[in-house]
Amino acid sequence: MRKELEEKALWLTRELLRRFWQLDIEYALSLCANNVMWVAPEQNRYMRGIDAMRADLEENLKELVPCRQSQQEYTVVQNCGRALSIIGRYIVTTDAGASVFARVQQRMQIIWELIDGELRIRSLYISHPRNELPVASGESFCNVIGRAAKRYLDDRTADKTDQHRVEIYDREGTMHLVAPMDVTLVEAVGKRSRLSLAYGSFETRASFGEAVAVFPHLMKVHRSYVVNPERIHAVDQTSIIMEGNERVPLPKARRAEVMQRIRALADGELD
Repeated sequence: MRKELEEKALWLTRELLRRFWQLDIEYALSLCANNVMWVAPEQNRYMRGIDAMRADLEENLKELVPCRQSQQEYTVVQNCGRALSIIGRYIVTTDAGASVFARVQQRMQIIWELIDGELRIRSLYISHPRNELPVASGESFCNVIGRAAKRYLDDRTADKTDQHRVEIYDREGTMHLVAPMDVTLVEAVGKRSRLSLAYGSFETRASFGEAVAVFPHLMKVHRSYVVNPERIHAVDQTSIIMEGNERVPLPKARRAEVMQRIRALADGELD
């Protein structure tokens, strides 16, 4: 396929995905061939034909909220005459005003084909983070995207956090060397504190105030909790869900402030 058509296919790919994450499925459908192959994230959703794809999207996109993209990377991996294949990855973050918060890495693949002089989608795969968002009881989705998101967040945390380790003593007097990036949250427990880490938790000899002072990168979300913003998994109406599915209560009076800070971090506005 000629260079100008390759560049057009890349532009169309970017525009399709931008609109898709704003829940505009009509634009994507308008670019598809009638016998398009729609490869959905779940293993049992693999179908051919634009009518089947439309019905599937209309049903399943009801469970998503609008998102915006960042850190997009798209690559033409094959260009052979009348067809080319594009793969990509990017971060999606739920829009401001959404009832939940999630920030996860996603992937896509499109096969474009020149049909009657027009670029049309022959095959389309777009992952989406439904497993990262709170779902109703009885629903279940694959965990692959969650693990990819965790690796991304861990890498980003490592880049931003001082890698020195802090001496913390548990109730029995055992010294633990703790890397700040590994801290998930600190909870007040009576006159002491509980330290939750990526690999476990323990009660410390330190008071809540002393523990908070040791980890200044943590964010106060409740009078008894501070959390690592980089290890927030999702936010619902009443709580923050941390990595490992530990829930932290989120008072209504603090929700707007907490959501603003989380979104600023997600957009790279906080160091």
